[in-house]
Amino acid sequence: MLQFLPPENAAKIHESTLQVLENTGVTLDHDEAEAIYLGAGAKKDDDGRVLIPRTMVEEAMEKAHSKIQLYSRDADKSIHVINGETYFGPGSDALFNVDKQTGKLRPSILSDVTDNVRIADGLSGFEFIMSMALPQDVDQSKVYTIVFAEMVKNSTKPIVTTLTSLEDMQRIHQIASIAADGEDQLKEKPFFLAYLEPISPLKMDRSCTDKLLYCAENGIPILFAAGANCGSGAPITPEGGVVQGGAESLAGLVLTLLKNENAQFVYGANTSALDMRSMIVCYGAPEWFKTVAMYADMGKYYNLPTWGTAGCSDSFFIDAQAAMEAYEGILFALQSGSTLCHDVGFLGHGELYDARMLILTDLMIKRAKHLLKSPDISKNTLAVNIIDEVARRDDLYLAHPHTAQHFREALWIPPSYIERRNIAKRENARELQDLLRDEVANILSDHKPKKLSSTKIEQIEQYISSL
Repeated sequence: MLQFLPPENAAKIHESTLQVLENTGVTLDHDEAEAIYLGAGAKKDDDGRVLIPRTMVEEAMEKAHSKIQLYSRDADKSIHVINGETYFGPGSDALFNVDKQTGKLRPSILSDVTDNVRIADGLSGFEFIMSMALPQDVDQSKVYTIVFAEMVKNSTKPIVTTLTSLEDMQRIHQIASIAADGEDQLKEKPFFLAYLEPISPLKMDRSCTDKLLYCAENGIPILFAAGANCGSGAPITPEGGVVQGGAESLAGLVLTLLKNENAQFVYGANTSALDMRSMIVCYGAPEWFKTVAMYADMGKYYNLPTWGTAGCSDSFFIDAQAAMEAYEGILFALQSGSTLCHDVGFLGHGELYDARMLILTDLMIKRAKHLLKSPDISKNTLAVNIIDEVARRDDLYLAHPHTAQHFREALWIPPSYIERRNIAKRENARELQDLLRDEVANILSDHKPKKLSSTKIEQIEQYISSL
């Protein structure tokens, strides 16, 4: 497994993180949170910053859960969120989608959430769901509520949900409780995780802190992942970005467990790089994939599950750049053991989804897992007797029964849209983008996600209408 931070370097990152929390601390705009911190031993300096001593961090780490069991919408065990296991999911809140009929770029609409979630539900490489669109054709005061409901209705897979306010959190919690047959059942078998973001550098604004405390109180698993991006919200060095992003995450961990020591928490941050020419935060930058690996190593050091990113690109199109950046991120995530890796399939530096990229990145995940599978050094795979038999007969291995018996597990068998035919077939070959479009259409036509009961759908729709 890839290791960017051997234990001695992880210890240095940790020590630097503690220094940031002790000496710089966080700014707060929240009376309850400030009282909780100060009551547990934090101090407030002359600038009003809350300084968090290392003893508070260490106590929180001792209490923190090393694993989170997430369930399906139907209460079946789904993914075991633990350091060293890697799960992939798409991204959220894309402002634009490529229209599946015209191929044109347009603002996202609610049907993009529906269709993209259905597609991801039908692809085994995606183990959790995010929205992949921020629709512009719905009431914007209820957009996150409506989007969450659409995810619940169109997939049984665990959900990572975004939101902007405490009101969003309360509404999402209500819808999830309807789907789970009650708040108690949801707490016992959670099927969604709340994605919360403090503001870099080191600011816990009122809205984010409200949501954190609500989740802690109600047993909703959370991740507290800042946008600690190098050159904008964090130091230009990836190492410095991880120190700051880690400090922001651990400040959230401390507050979460002070509120409820049984709360479940995913460590990490989003630490990519600012492009020095365009001033965009890059989604295909190698620096981001390196920091994903660094956060994964810090997760091993802390014995905490981690937040990561993979399978995304800054390209506007499904092209060589998109393939290079997306596959690089997937390989790094698998090799480093990052736990929850989101943004798979994102294009246009986090603003664009094209459903065809979901098909391609699903393929990349399966190919990468095959590539990284450890060799099976057994008598059957070493095939000494088979070599002897074929060589003595001056025969072809294709004719030997061993080939027919084992080719499916020995080889990566690509789907039909991956070109491997004789060059004589080139004249009738089609471009990959066109073949991927066919696959999108096939999934939307043939894959039927397990339906939520009509009674629950009616209850959810009535609840949204009452808001």
